[in-house]
Parts: sequence; C-alpha cells; structure tokens
Amino acid sequence: MKRCPDYYLGRWFSILHRLSMRHITADLKQFGIGSGQIMFLLELYYSDGVRQEDLSTLLNIDRANTTRAVTKLEEEGYAVRKLDEEDGRAYRIYLTPKAQAVKGELFALLGDWEDKLMAALTTAEQEVFIELLKKVGQSVCEHDRCALCDLEKLS
Repeated sequence: MKRCPDYYLGRWFSILHRLSMRHITADLKQFGIGSGQIMFLLELYYSDGVRQEDLSTLLNIDRANTTRAVTKLEEEGYAVRKLDEEDGRAYRIYLTPKAQAVKGELFALLGDWEDKLMAALTTAEQEVFIELLKKVGQSVCEHDRCALCDLEKLS
C-alpha cells in the first residue's frame, strides 16, 4: 500500500527549507549576501573569534563550504580572518563593525519569517515543536551545539 506523501517527514523539511531559502535570499540581497552565508554570520554573532575549523564543526558543514562562505563574508566586509596566535596553522573569524551594525536588522528579518512559519501554532505548540526539532536534530548530529556551549563556559 502506498503512503500519502504528506506523511513523509523529508517532504516537509524540503518544502520548508526551499520556502525559507527563497524568502531569506530575497531579503538578504540588500546586504550583499545570500542563504549560503547567513548561517555562518548568525553563528559568528554568538561565537565571534571562533576558529574556522570549529565554525565548520558547530554548523556541521564541510571545511570547503565554510571557506567559501567566510570568503564571501570577507569580500562583503562582514568578517575578517586572522591567523590564530596560538596555532599559526589555524584562522579565527571575527565580525567587523559593518556586521555589528546590521545585526538587529538581520535578526528582525529572520524573526519575521519565523513568525510567519509558526503562525499556525499556539505559543505552547511552538515551544514543543522547537524542542522536538532540537531533540531529533541533536540525536543525529555528530556535535551537540548546546553541549559545546556548556563546555566553553567551563573553560
């Protein structure tokens, strides 16, 4: 017996991702960046000065894609790459004043889109939905973002 496509989880992830990328890409044009750089910029708002290799790990993105995204952020004036003083083979990524200046506007744009996505859910449903997504994501990710944050607080 065939299953209705509505019951395939991957279908909904795909639909939501494509709609989000279309919406976000249009909004990001004014900043000179695209959907391929926004997740890196957002991570840098929380992890400014992170090693480039660790940025790849935090986002679960391969190093080549991280290099391309960081290069684009540098070209647009949102980030600078500096040699790590402790490990001369590694680079640390820092936000520029330009990136700090647009932070509020970027978060507002993304927040507006998330509000549209979540509008069909009650506040309680939204909280449960987010927690369930995190639980599923963390169960299949190699790296638990929250655990990494907790470890950083201890050092």
